[in-house]
Amino acid sequence: MKLTKLTVLAISSFIIMTGCSQTEKKFTYEKTDKKIDHVHGAGFLENDLYVATHEGIIKHDGQNWYTTTGNNHDYMGFTMTKDAFYSSGHPAEGSNLKDPLGLIKSTDKGKTLDRLALYGESDFHYLTAGYDSDTIYVINQESNSELKTGMYYTRDEGKTWESSKFSGIESDSIGSISAHPKKKEMIAVSTRDGLYLSKDNGNNFELMTDTFMVPAVFLLKDAMIYSTIEDKGIHLYHQNINEKEAAEIQIPKISDKNPIMFIAASHEKPEQMAIITYANDIYITNDSGNNWKQVSKEGKLE
Repeated sequence: MKLTKLTVLAISSFIIMTGCSQTEKKFTYEKTDKKIDHVHGAGFLENDLYVATHEGIIKHDGQNWYTTTGNNHDYMGFTMTKDAFYSSGHPAEGSNLKDPLGLIKSTDKGKTLDRLALYGESDFHYLTAGYDSDTIYVINQESNSELKTGMYYTRDEGKTWESSKFSGIESDSIGSISAHPKKKEMIAVSTRDGLYLSKDNGNNFELMTDTFMVPAVFLLKDAMIYSTIEDKGIHLYHQNINEKEAAEIQIPKISDKNPIMFIAASHEKPEQMAIITYANDIYITNDSGNNWKQVSKEGKLE
């Protein structure tokens, strides 16, 4: 498959910076009940769920929602690691940051943002980083001063990049990408025509499922968690990385027009997971799906 032009899953329009840091004003997290619009990623850290939105980062601590008082940017490609989060996107209105943000990093939950690479040049909608590794993968959709279109990875936070051949994927629509938490060479790609896994830095991919639509995937140490649209229904599966047999995870009743677009799981406590739908319904489980708590309904935080 050539990545000269990326399309999106049929069900939707799928949806900073070397050197200095940027803090726009006194930064903290404060309680919120505002309605969220677009979601661009999620991850767990210290038992809290962090969600990247069109207007900054929000977090859920198991009881309440909190929003940041500064750096409320449009975070794209948001991914959480053990020590930081990586992202891309566009600066908030009134910010003095360049647009787009390129590859950015925060080690203090969004208070300061480090400009790692391609600041003012690229907006990576597809970005993932290994939770315990130093590997970051991106899909570059428009050429910039350093990268052509295609998949790339870096092990030094954007100082140097290596291209991936991206061979073996028989689909023209990508949902999400997810890096293995420890194995630097492993990455999964969800597509309209199934879930693919690479064990050689994205050079060659193997189809791991049937050819149904897979909007989202999340890699754990030994397993893949992924959502599907099949049989006129929404499903969530747990599948061992080295096998092709999957076990279904029970989820709340979700309309077949409201697919699961984002999945997050805790690498410290894999039984803790979150799913986010196209309509911005957010559910959290602390027991591998036996019980789910809805914490957002159509973007209204609960």
